[in-house]
Order: sequence, then structure tokens, then C-alpha cells
Amino acid sequence: MTPTTKPTVLVLPGEGIGPEVVGAARHVLEHVLDRAGLDATIREHAVGLPAYERTGQWLPDAVRDEIDQVAATPHGAVLFGATADEPIGELRSRYDLFANLRPARPLRALRDVSPLRPERLDGVDLLLVRELVSGVYYGRRRTGVDAGQRWAGQEMYYREDEIRRIVRCALEHAEARRRRLTLVHKANAIPDVFGLWLEVLAEEAPAFPDVEVRDMYADTMAMQMVLRPADFDVIVTSNLLGDVLSEITGAVCGSLGLLPSATLSPTGFALYEPVGGTAPDLAGTGHANPLGTIGSVELMLRHTFGAPRWADFLADGVERAVESCRTPDIAGPGSAPCTTKEMAAAVCDAFDAVVAEEGTQR
Repeated sequence: MTPTTKPTVLVLPGEGIGPEVVGAARHVLEHVLDRAGLDATIREHAVGLPAYERTGQWLPDAVRDEIDQVAATPHGAVLFGATADEPIGELRSRYDLFANLRPARPLRALRDVSPLRPERLDGVDLLLVRELVSGVYYGRRRTGVDAGQRWAGQEMYYREDEIRRIVRCALEHAEARRRRLTLVHKANAIPDVFGLWLEVLAEEAPAFPDVEVRDMYADTMAMQMVLRPADFDVIVTSNLLGDVLSEITGAVCGSLGLLPSATLSPTGFALYEPVGGTAPDLAGTGHANPLGTIGSVELMLRHTFGAPRWADFLADGVERAVESCRTPDIAGPGSAPCTTKEMAAAVCDAFDAVVAEEGTQR
């Protein structure tokens, strides 16, 4: 079911490979919306280094004001590229983008790209739910000198309500998926903080009786995600640990450039971005992989547009496209890699083929 209010999507390409992968994803988004008959307002603004060079601000006041207006509606969204520094931290905290969803599902045609044996990829379909606006990244920072030695510290801090809402979000997603949830923590080394996580999970879990709940130390999880990734469904964890585990899911799938993400606020406003960074060495080469950003468009269709059927068509289109078109990071030995723009065009063509086949089967 599509939303009654026309969604507004603000495109913020950022820097590095951001403009290239976001440009490719915007092309796919507009193509899908046109085919689906879905309406949206799409506007683009410079942020990050390009904006700073022109205005002296990472997030110009005029852009911030427009995001404020869009964030006030449940059908507002940002398609974000990448920045080496701000404004991504400001966006997350200003709009309370607390729930970061990072799905990891290896593409069938790319099993040769993953460093894992193909049989270990059978049934792998993970959703990492990462708390994004608290924890050590936002903790109080201190420095000093003691007995002639410099020292530095940064506080890991979590409030009960911050934990409760991310745990509840993860339980809801687990209930809608395969009904398994794993909390990843380090309560053995940081007992007060992660002990609170465990207590809150124990309090919330009874409201979801069909969800199997367990917990696991982060170091053990890092090993198990490589040895038995298919054992896991939804994984919920803190900001720092979620950041680390995301890199492992990228390795499982074969490239960090394949991973999308959606970050949700309590109001429904959402930010969509690839998991990878600015990759300045690839900027301007046409070799950046846009599939993580295109996958973020798929998530946007699900969460902002309320169009899961069209999101499924796009996911199927990506599966088909990589059978014949791959950027250098996922190209096999001896195969000629395609460019970022060619990858987007191949996804659109494959999406059209999926839609046409679906039409003949009805």
C-alpha cells in the first residue's frame, strides 16, 4: 500500500564516490517510480566537502532548514552518499535516526566473490540492527597528562530508553522475519553497560513469545559470522559493535560495496545510504560499485514508499543484472568489468524484464 502523502526524497550525494553511486541509484529510483506509477518530490543538495568549499558549512543552513521540513513528515527521506566527516553525525543526532538496519544477503550470482566456501552461503539472510545515536561515539571525551604521560578517554554511555527502543525495533523485525534474535555484547568486560542491555532485552522479549532470543559475546559472534553465517537472522547491538560487525557482513557477501542500509527515526523519517565510505581512490574512475546505494533504494521503497512488491522486483532485477554486469570489486577473473553507470543501466533493464514477466504470469 502506497502512502497517501507524496514522499519527498532529498538527495545528498556528499563527496568521494558519493556523487557517482548516488547518481546511479537516483537513476534507478526514478526509473522504478516511473514504472510503478509512484509519485515523489526529489530534490538534490550539496553537503560535506563540496558544500564546505562553497559556503564554509558542511551542512548549509538552507539545506538544514529543508531537511527540517521534510523530517517533520512520516514520508520524508534522504538518499545519502558518503562524507569523510560531517554532516552525517549531525544528521543522525539532529533527527534522532536511531535504528540502523543493515541487511546482508549474498547474491546468488556472486558466490564466487565471497571468500567463504559456497556451501557456507546457503540460507544466509542477515539483518544487523545497530543503535546509531548513542554509545561511545557520542560519549564525553577527555584528555590530560598524568605523571608526565598523556592520556585520553571517551565514555561509553547508554540510557535505558535508548536501549529499549532499539531492542524493541529488533524484536519487531525478528518477528516479521525468521523469528530469531541475537544480542551481541561484551558484558564480560563492560558489565554495567551491557548488563543493562541484557536486562532490557529480558524485559521486552516476553511481548514477542514467538521470537527465539539469545545473546553472544562480540568476539564469538565475529567468528561465528564467518563459520556459520546462516545460523543468524536478526542481530541487535550497540553503535560501536555494529560498526565492526558490518564490515564482516561485507566480507561474507564479497564486497562492502554491496551493502545497503536504512536508518529510521521514531517519526518515520528515514535516511538511506550505502554502508561503504567515500573511497577517494575510486572517485572519478567510474569503477565504484553502486549496488549498496541501489539496495538502499530498495529499502526506501519498502519503508518510505510502502511498496514492497516493487522493492521485490528491484531486488530480483539486481540478482539478474550481476549475472552479466559487474564493477571491478566483484568482477571475476578474466571478465571485463562494467562502469558505475553501466551497472545502473543493467539493473534498470533487468528490473523491466522482471516486471514484464510478472505481468505475463498474472
